[in-house]
Amino acid sequence: MRKILRILFLMLTVASTSLYAVEDDGYIKYQLKGTITDNEGNPLPGASVVVVGTTIGAGTNSSGEFSILLKEIKSVVLRISFMGYEPVTLSATPGNPVTVNMIPAENQLNDVVVTGSRIEKPLKEVPVLTRVISQTDIEALNPLNIESLLQYELPGLQIVYNSMSQLPEIKYQGVDGEYMLFLVDGERVSGEGADHNVDFSRFNIDDIERIEVIKGAQSTVYGSNALGGVINIITKSAKRPFTGNISTRYAGNNGQKYSVSAGTKQNRFSSLSSITYRMKDTYTIGDKKGKTMKTVSPDGTKETITDPSSTTIYGYHIWDASQKLGYAFTDKLSGEIKGTYYHNKRDIRVGKVFQDYFIDYTLNGKLKYLIGEKQVLTGSYVFDNYKKDKNYFEAGFTRTDYRNRQHIARLDYSGTFGKHTISAGGEGNWEYLKHYMLKDSANASINTYAMYLQEDWKITDQLNLIAGIRSDYHEKYHWHVTPKVSMMYRPIEILTLRAGYSQGFRSPTIKELYEYYDMGGMGYFMIYGNKDLKPETSNQYSLSAEATIGGFNFSVSASHNRFKNKITLENVGDGTNDLRYINADNAKATSLETIIRYKIPMGLIFTGSYAYVDDHEEVNGKNTSSVRPHTITFNAMYSHKYGKIGANCSLNGQWASALDRYTFTNNQTYRMVHYNARTMCTLNIGATFPRGIALNVGVDNLFNYKDKASDSSLQLPQKGISFIGTLNINIADFLGI
Repeated sequence: MRKILRILFLMLTVASTSLYAVEDDGYIKYQLKGTITDNEGNPLPGASVVVVGTTIGAGTNSSGEFSILLKEIKSVVLRISFMGYEPVTLSATPGNPVTVNMIPAENQLNDVVVTGSRIEKPLKEVPVLTRVISQTDIEALNPLNIESLLQYELPGLQIVYNSMSQLPEIKYQGVDGEYMLFLVDGERVSGEGADHNVDFSRFNIDDIERIEVIKGAQSTVYGSNALGGVINIITKSAKRPFTGNISTRYAGNNGQKYSVSAGTKQNRFSSLSSITYRMKDTYTIGDKKGKTMKTVSPDGTKETITDPSSTTIYGYHIWDASQKLGYAFTDKLSGEIKGTYYHNKRDIRVGKVFQDYFIDYTLNGKLKYLIGEKQVLTGSYVFDNYKKDKNYFEAGFTRTDYRNRQHIARLDYSGTFGKHTISAGGEGNWEYLKHYMLKDSANASINTYAMYLQEDWKITDQLNLIAGIRSDYHEKYHWHVTPKVSMMYRPIEILTLRAGYSQGFRSPTIKELYEYYDMGGMGYFMIYGNKDLKPETSNQYSLSAEATIGGFNFSVSASHNRFKNKITLENVGDGTNDLRYINADNAKATSLETIIRYKIPMGLIFTGSYAYVDDHEEVNGKNTSSVRPHTITFNAMYSHKYGKIGANCSLNGQWASALDRYTFTNNQTYRMVHYNARTMCTLNIGATFPRGIALNVGVDNLFNYKDKASDSSLQLPQKGISFIGTLNINIADFLGI
C-alpha cells in the first residue's frame, strides 16, 4: 500500500512540476513566472526583475509578464523596478506565479545611481549631491543633440563656439571643458572635438538611458581631468523579451534623425543593436551692426562700434551603430561586451579643398563576479580609437591628421561588512596621440596607472562618513596622491545634509607638452608646448542641504574650488605673437545652485533651478571671465492618460544673465564689451496611441531669439525658431509581444 501511495505521490509531483519545469542547456530548470502592473492594473512592459544575489533576471513583455529559469525549487528574493515607480522587493518560489502592482514614485530618491562612488546606491544615499537627467526628461525635451539637452537641464552651463575648429566647447559653472570628465557607462572616451573638449557629436541621444552629473573634484574616484565634475552617460540595454523601436525626428534644415533598434532580454542572455542617421544643415549668422566697445587707456575713455561680423555653423551627416551583448555564465558570473561605430561627415568649410571626417570605434568588455551576497568583483577593458581624416576631394586622397587611441583596463572590488562598505581598485591607461599640432605631425604616447581605496562607514542610521584616497602614477610626473572626505547626515527623515572636501588634479595633455603648431599655417604666430609643465591641482569644499516631502524636493548646494598651477597660454615675450603653455597664476571659482522639483498627483511636474557663479579671473582689478554669473533653467511637464490614449506636454526654458567682459591689450589699457541677457524656450506636445505609436510636435526657440555672431564666444549661436515633428513606433507593442 505504501508503495502504491509513493508512486501516486511521485506521479502528482511530476505532473505539477511539469507545468513549470523545462530543459535548458541539458539541465532541468524551473520557471518562476509573474505579472507586473501599475496601480490601476495596466501592464508595465519593460519592468526589470532581478534575482537578488545573482546575475540573472528578466524583463516584462507587452502584457507585463516575465519568466525566469532557476536551478532549484526554492524561495528567492526578487527586486522589481520600473522608471517612475517605487521599487519592490519580495520573495517568490517557482510554481507560484507572482503578481505585483507597482505604485508611482513621488520623487526620484529611490532611483539607483552609480557615478558618485562606482557603487550602485539609491539617489538618497549617495555621498555627493547627484543630478540625474532621466529618460523621461530627455523624451520631454526631445533634443537633437547632447549640447541642447545639457544646456536646458543644467544651470550654469554654457555651450561656446570655437571659431577656429568650428566646434562647440563647454563651460560649466566656471569650469572649462578640460576639467569636466565625460564618461560612457563609467568609462573614459578618447578624442578631441574643439580645443580640450570631447567631440560631443559622438554621443547619440537615442542611445542614452540617463545621465548622472556630479559637480566638483572627483579625481579620487576617476583620476585626471575630473577637477570640475563628472558627466556619466548611461546607455540603454534591452529590457524586454523582445525590444524593437523605429523613430524619426524632423526639423527641416535644423536637423533630422532616423533610428532603428532591436534586442532581447532572456533569462541569461541579452542583446541590443541600434543604428542611427543624423544630419544638420550649415547656416550663417550675420550681424547688421557691430558691438559697442569701450576702451579705457591712460589717454582717456572712448566708445567705438566694431565692424559687423558673421559666424558660420557647419552642418554634418552622422552614422552611429552600436551592439551590446550580455550573458550570465552562472548565477554569480556575468559578462558584457559592447562595440560602437561613429562616422561624422562634416560639411565642407568655405574656401577649403578638403572635407573633414571624424571617425571613432570602440570595444568594451566587462566581467562581473558576485563573490558573496554583498561582495562584487568587476573587471573591464576598453579600446577606443578616434581619428580625424581630411578628404582632399580634388586631389583624390585622404590623410589622417589626428588619431587618439586609448587602452584602459580596470579591476574594481566592493564589499559590505556590517556598517562598512569598502571599494578598491586599480587601472592602467595606455594613450597614443598623433596630432597635426605636434611637430611634423608626429606622435607620442603616455602610460598612467592608478590605485584607489574608499570606505563608506554608516556610523548611525542618520550619519555616513565616506573617505577615500587615490594614487596615480604618470610616467613623466610619477606618483600623485589625491584624497577626499565627505559626510552625509540626516537629522530627520525629510532633510539630508552633505559636506565634503576633495582634491582634484589634471596632468598636462600630450598636446600641451609637445605642441609645435603654426596657427592657420600662415606664419601669424606659433603655439608651443612645454615639457616643464606641472600638473594642475585643485581643492574643493562643498556643502549642500536637501529636503523632500512627498512629491516636493528642494536642494541648495554651494562649492568653492581653488586651482593651482592652472595651465594656460601666454606670450613667449620675444617681441612676436607666439604663445607657449605655462602654469599660470592660481584661480578660483565659487558657485551656488538651487533646484526645486514638485510632482503633483494630477500628472504635473514642475522643475526649476538657479545657479550663481563667481568665476574669478582678475587682471588689474577687472574680472576677465567670460562666464555669465546668473542662470536659470525651468521645466513644466504634464502627462495624463485618457482611456487608451496618453497625452503629454512639456515647456522647457533657460535664461542667462547679461555680462560685461573685460580684455586687456596691455597693463594700462583694457576693453569692455557688454553682452545682453539670453532666454531660450522649447515647447513639445505629444500623444501615445495603442499599438506603441507615439507622435510629437514641438517648437524649438519658441520666442524666436536670434543670437548675434559677435556673441559666439559666449554661446553657440542659434538662428531662430524651428518646428519639430517626431514619430516613434515601439515594434514590440505594435506586434503585442
